[in-house]
Amino acid sequence: MVRSVQALNGHGLDLSNIDHTTQQEIDAYLTSRWKGRGPLYDQYAMSLMLDYAPDFAKLHWRGAEVFRTLPSDPETYDPAFATPNSIQQLHSYMVLGWETGIRNQFRVLRRLGFTRGQIMEIVMFGRLVAGMRGLGHVYHAVGDMLPDYADGHGNPTFPGGWEADPLAFRSGLDLDTNELTDHDRKCLADWYERTIGYVPKSVQFGMRWDPQLLKVHRAMWERAIKTLPKQVAPYLMLRDATLNSDRDALREAALLGKAWGLTPDWIIRGITQTVQYFTGLRGMYAAYDAVDDILSNWEDGENSSNGIAAT
Repeated sequence: MVRSVQALNGHGLDLSNIDHTTQQEIDAYLTSRWKGRGPLYDQYAMSLMLDYAPDFAKLHWRGAEVFRTLPSDPETYDPAFATPNSIQQLHSYMVLGWETGIRNQFRVLRRLGFTRGQIMEIVMFGRLVAGMRGLGHVYHAVGDMLPDYADGHGNPTFPGGWEADPLAFRSGLDLDTNELTDHDRKCLADWYERTIGYVPKSVQFGMRWDPQLLKVHRAMWERAIKTLPKQVAPYLMLRDATLNSDRDALREAALLGKAWGLTPDWIIRGITQTVQYFTGLRGMYAAYDAVDDILSNWEDGENSSNGIAAT
């Protein structure tokens, strides 16, 4: 499906005319936000733009529509692309502690077909970086509703090639002991070398200075995603690393994504969705340093190195 600007989903806004906005357009948009009877932050946040900078508001919506296509095919619209965006948003709202956003993403994901258990896999993966504070924000946002939560149909639509593979996460850790055994060390090193081509410095540091913590944290990482596609993990890691301008973590996420079947389009989108909603263009500085050479040499097989790309 090829879209013109007129076909973009502006929820009542004429996105083909940036420089002129009528009161009727504004009223139609704000009314559309009320129809879902969910958190109204979109209504009052957008009212600031529509009242004082309507041209900016329309460009905001054009930006949102970008993520219903792929960089390599910007004219083909696919509403299923809302799924990767929404899981990233839930992850970030946990990290940032925005409870209204958490509640809204639970609603969005349910409409997209997620069950409570599937959403909680995203929450557990988010706990790895948001900690108990992040879980506390989830509870305050939706905890009182979860016992009565109405599951979605359980078959949310992901991009082609995204498939569940819980065993791909497993490195072979011996969980009968808290000690990071020699066998564990070899298994971990082998997993990283085999999957991304090197052992990250974070893992090297953990092995040397706090091996028990490394082991239990890695074990949580291995078990957070059980039924969702394995590509969810590197996709969320791309968001977290871009949000923090962490070049090493961004490179690791991109290489893991590549190893697990993320296309260049989805590596890019994992980064640029963060740029749209959280960092602005400054988020692309770390991406250039960490990922540009991976994307540029995608077929060469020469990008799995320990170093950060030269600038």
